[in-house]
Amino acid sequence: MDADLKLYIGSTEYGTEVNPIVFSGALAGSITEHPLNPFYLWNDKSGVLDSVPAKTIEIQLLDMWIQNELLGVSNGTAGQTFSCSVPPLVDTGDTEEIQIKVGTVDWSRVGSFTGTSPSALVYTINPTTGLVTFGNSVNGMIPPTGENITITYMPDLPAYGNSITDGTWFEVKSLGCTTNPVTVIDEQKTSFDTTHVYTANIQVSSISGVWLQSDPSHSGTNYYTSGSFVASTGLITLGTALPSDTTPVLIDYIHTTIDDVEADYTPIGDTISHTFTNQIGKNNAKLLFFRLNVPSDANPSGGGNLNFRIRLRYRQ
Repeated sequence: MDADLKLYIGSTEYGTEVNPIVFSGALAGSITEHPLNPFYLWNDKSGVLDSVPAKTIEIQLLDMWIQNELLGVSNGTAGQTFSCSVPPLVDTGDTEEIQIKVGTVDWSRVGSFTGTSPSALVYTINPTTGLVTFGNSVNGMIPPTGENITITYMPDLPAYGNSITDGTWFEVKSLGCTTNPVTVIDEQKTSFDTTHVYTANIQVSSISGVWLQSDPSHSGTNYYTSGSFVASTGLITLGTALPSDTTPVLIDYIHTTIDDVEADYTPIGDTISHTFTNQIGKNNAKLLFFRLNVPSDANPSGGGNLNFRIRLRYRQ
């Protein structure tokens, strides 16, 4: 079952498909801390009947692109060809997906050189092989001698290798919690007999009361009066018996969220989830730090920056 957790910085939610976590300019063979660290992973299941704490997260890599990979240097000859290092390329026809620069100038992609002028700043590319071809000064301009040829593109992830999504690049660390102690008001739970009910969170420090869900104003019987609780499990023994074994109730209490204090980062990916030592109680959050640890052979040509968009999933 998916847990209702959300990743925030301030009031902005991250880790969704609409607003993913973005790493820009990561270099192969380097570790890149996310510039917005820490993120706040909130469990905001307030008021949900029998809601549970959550402690496991997963990620999904939405896409990746390589920025300004150096293809080579123009020698001034006709029909020059260059190859990008990580074919095949994603190619849906979006002009933003593949960009070629000669020096600092953007050149335009064409399907063929036929009919282009000698001064046209154009090139062709085969997305399957990654082969880039320039003109001959009859159809399409020859890149000026000595100019760097660079490309920005999106590799096809399955072809690029599973190490990106299988949890060897993206890493997470939990270090710190938000508000402690945490006050929970009107948590909706159901008793499992007439004298016992569990809170959704553990490390309970005090219980204010247990009332029937049909008594939201708390004007009737406080069934907890003269009762007791187990802090480590959230088990409440009521002072007054409930009407039935499965009675919907409202619970007011205070608990503490325990910090994981993870000393180091842990890999996480499409097939590798990360489970915190301590759960995230509802209405509280852990502070998460993210980074990329990119292997040195990730971009064989060197000089290209790696960029990622990442969506997170959270599970109880």
